[in-house]
Amino acid sequence: PPPPPAVLITPNAPDVLSHVSVRARNCSVLFATCYDADLLDQWRGLNGQYITAKLSTGGDVSFQEAAAGSASGAVKQAAGAARTKGAVAMKKPKWCGEYAVGMDAFAPGVVGAKSKNLANLRGKLPDWIGLPPSMAVPFSTFEEVLNIPANKAVREELEKAYAAVDSDLEGQLNRCMELVMALGAPPQLQAALKAEAAASGVPWAEGDAHWEPAFAALKSVWASQYNERAFLSLRKAGLPHAQLCMAVLVQRVVPADYAFVIHTENPSTGAKDEIYIEMVRGLGETLVGNYPGRALSAVVKKSALGSPEVLSFPSKSVGLFVDETLIFRSDSNGEDLEGYAGAGLYDSVPMHH
Repeated sequence: PPPPPAVLITPNAPDVLSHVSVRARNCSVLFATCYDADLLDQWRGLNGQYITAKLSTGGDVSFQEAAAGSASGAVKQAAGAARTKGAVAMKKPKWCGEYAVGMDAFAPGVVGAKSKNLANLRGKLPDWIGLPPSMAVPFSTFEEVLNIPANKAVREELEKAYAAVDSDLEGQLNRCMELVMALGAPPQLQAALKAEAAASGVPWAEGDAHWEPAFAALKSVWASQYNERAFLSLRKAGLPHAQLCMAVLVQRVVPADYAFVIHTENPSTGAKDEIYIEMVRGLGETLVGNYPGRALSAVVKKSALGSPEVLSFPSKSVGLFVDETLIFRSDSNGEDLEGYAGAGLYDSVPMHH
């Protein structure tokens, strides 16, 4: 999103808990829906102008045009908050020496926040909530694989493409991703994943029929470091892309009938006494990826959990369904940073899809 003070208006209805909505909130950008074509034209006429906008307790937005001079207070506050949030740091961790680790080793400098938060749930969940067996490919394993002699030609071509990014952003980043997918694997990587899967309870079959799609999924996550959206997002935040490092969380995917996201505070209104829920058929990618249509959404008071209020009925025409498989999930050091909206910038890839 653009830097604050900014307003983005769409005639569509993005899911409140989708990655794009989360990034807008984290960037202090007003991201609103307008179905009325005439009113939308009014918004278009204000492009580049200052406005005063107010949010009701129900999440409705009202606005009026404001002179540039009269907008100074809120504008300076928003811009100052953005600059403060931009003061984040990112440092590439050293390789821990292991190609695969289990939950006991999910620690700072080894894996990202996604894996660490999962490990922190151990011993804190009720019996009726299962914690999925998990393992991870640690930070800087990609760089170790890239540096083996068998990958010398790929490494040299990758360095050349990366150095030329500023002259052809889209073309050279696509070239970088293609080169990552051409990497070969050291034998230790396959052996380590097989051994850690057995130790961690992650299903892992013998033979190339399992390894080839598994390694392809792993490389796809590594390659997503070079996607254009993430590259530009880091640059805009003043974070050096060269310091980006990708760990990969490996988990079993169940053939889900439904997926949901729950926030323990209402993200639309900021109400701390409310829980906000969105649910879709199949895998949650249609929700967080903001596929067309709305998720089933509801809000409920924490003091009255048996009385949820439905806010929108489901209207997505697409559901994503897979047979039971493994998913390789991005877990970089460029996500979940305080003051930086990195949600959904990198890929998570199932073995079979």
